[in-house]
Amino acid sequence: MQDTLEASGKPLVVVLINSKPLVLPPAARRASAIIELFNPGMKGGRALAEALFGLLNPSGKVTVSFPVHVGQQPVFYSQVRGQHGDRYADLTQEPLFPFGHGLSYTRYAYSNLRLASPTLTLGEPAEVFVDVENVGQREGVEIVQVYVSDVVTSVTWVDKALKGFARVRLAPGEKKTVQVKLPWQAFQIVDAQGIGVVEPGEFEILVGSSSRDRELLRAKLMIG
Repeated sequence: MQDTLEASGKPLVVVLINSKPLVLPPAARRASAIIELFNPGMKGGRALAEALFGLLNPSGKVTVSFPVHVGQQPVFYSQVRGQHGDRYADLTQEPLFPFGHGLSYTRYAYSNLRLASPTLTLGEPAEVFVDVENVGQREGVEIVQVYVSDVVTSVTWVDKALKGFARVRLAPGEKKTVQVKLPWQAFQIVDAQGIGVVEPGEFEILVGSSSRDRELLRAKLMIG
């Protein structure tokens, strides 16, 4: 059936109604777009129609990671360093769609990531700034995501974790500076005694449109 639809030359949209991440067949990956509805409820049909006909500009981001293949499960963005390696047999460990991924009818460009201060003393929050520009043709809302990575820890810990976000509405061609304030607790880990602590040292602040590493801008932060 999909081969017949593809042969028509018309844009093909795959709609997913599901309660968990799916391993999508190659045919679905060839679609012009994929719309994730999860379990949409009574208003789901109307919302889908409005998205398909362009009456709304989607801005949602997926809260799970979609695997490329069953063998890489479980796949999630906040894995412990070295937990699964970077390969499964001869296949990738990269997700097909990572946590935080989501497209719309426009595109956004990130630039000029900076911190109010590159160093913090114990107990201080961090202020993060990044420029976001709508480089498409439609007004839209982008969800700016801020992740924290503690470079060296005394215990095994996740590579990065989402610690802040902001929604920004942009007209076509408009650029805004987005500010996200990270509380002191955003840099906390749980030590070997089960106590939440912020360990002095080097951190990375990662900002972008999803959790995928190559899509993230990076800035160093030192906590002393």
